[in-house]
Amino acid sequence: MDTITRRLGLRPLALTLAAAACGGGGGGGTGPGGAIAVTVTTTGTNLDPDGYALALTSVPVPVGINETVTIPDLDAGTWIVPLFGMAPNCEVTGLNPLSVVVEDGETAVAEFDVVCGTALPALAGRIAFQSSRAGDSDIWTANADRSDLERLTGSPASDYEPDWSPDGTQLAFVSERDGNPEVYVMDADDGSNPIRLTNEPAIDNLPDWSPDGSRIAITTGRDGNGEVYLVNPDGTDPVNLTNEPADDGHAAWSHDGTRIAFQTVRDGGAAEVYVMDADGGNPVNLTNNAADDGRPAWSPDDQRIAFISNRDGNYEIYVMNADGSDQTRLTNHPELDAFPEWSPDGEHIAFRSDRAGNLEVFIMEADGSGLFNWTNNPASDCHPRWFGEAGPTIRLNRPVSALAVRERIVRMPGVGSCID
Repeated sequence: MDTITRRLGLRPLALTLAAAACGGGGGGGTGPGGAIAVTVTTTGTNLDPDGYALALTSVPVPVGINETVTIPDLDAGTWIVPLFGMAPNCEVTGLNPLSVVVEDGETAVAEFDVVCGTALPALAGRIAFQSSRAGDSDIWTANADRSDLERLTGSPASDYEPDWSPDGTQLAFVSERDGNPEVYVMDADDGSNPIRLTNEPAIDNLPDWSPDGSRIAITTGRDGNGEVYLVNPDGTDPVNLTNEPADDGHAAWSHDGTRIAFQTVRDGGAAEVYVMDADGGNPVNLTNNAADDGRPAWSPDDQRIAFISNRDGNYEIYVMNADGSDQTRLTNHPELDAFPEWSPDGEHIAFRSDRAGNLEVFIMEADGSGLFNWTNNPASDCHPRWFGEAGPTIRLNRPVSALAVRERIVRMPGVGSCID
């Protein structure tokens, strides 16, 4: 268990869960109690050597890759049983977590099937992301190989939507520590020196740093609707780039600094992905689809743009050429996939998905293959931003809004909440 805890940077988890939703979740019974027998069956190749863990009580319970463990002395009621600690090349094939009803004097059964595949390639760079694993929504960073996990913020308020400065020394982010969502910057190594850049009664969020570091694009509601603004890294000289009565937002700089992709509902219907010049000129509709399209993310060579769309019934990750041609679906899962982010070498895409039963950051190859759960944690993890060397450029793209309230700015129904 110590190995699992160290590998994931976990603390003991108070997950006697479901108390409010299920009338007890470990729940308040006064009888003799019952038990849950949890069986894990693992097949495939490159099996996880140190096993997994179950998070039922305040202390994670270790379980082997092919083992049954019985957890006794549980109050009668409905328990939520999550399995975590899988290696990146291993995935639960069914539901995770499981909902299990415990009765007094009885032993309930929970079964997990885990399949492991080819060992993963080495990943370089560092990923900033948003996580609730310490309770509140905070900014965390870790190496792309999942080592050196570090929590950078710890205010009682929510902190979310990180974005690297081009040199990797700072992170822009959004915080509600002063009462409403505002954009801040802080040192990227330890989270020190947080400085507030915006000070508006309206929502300011979704920072995206220009490749030369001179400007930060933000989405703001200060004009009564969502607009893309540029501000200096100290918050001065705000300029409205989009200046439309419809909602615009989710700006993403191209890596050569000449263009900005963004999401808009200016065509009067569904959201579309547009691109404009860095000064706001020459806006062009790239997706031109009746469904909702949004959350654009440029590839490091600026030749492709990843985005999300619900054109096939639910939100999935797509990719297209930078001129809007060859729009191709990468993910195919009934749960929501969103917030794509390219690796520095353009070989992988990180994204947020609900497919594990909670919000997790997944990584796949740029063609949609080789998918694995990168965060693999019972908490909510979201908004990956990947920093590293990639030829002439040293940055990557795109978070999107963290809380459902943020979706008032640029509407994307059913998408946006990173905190359940």
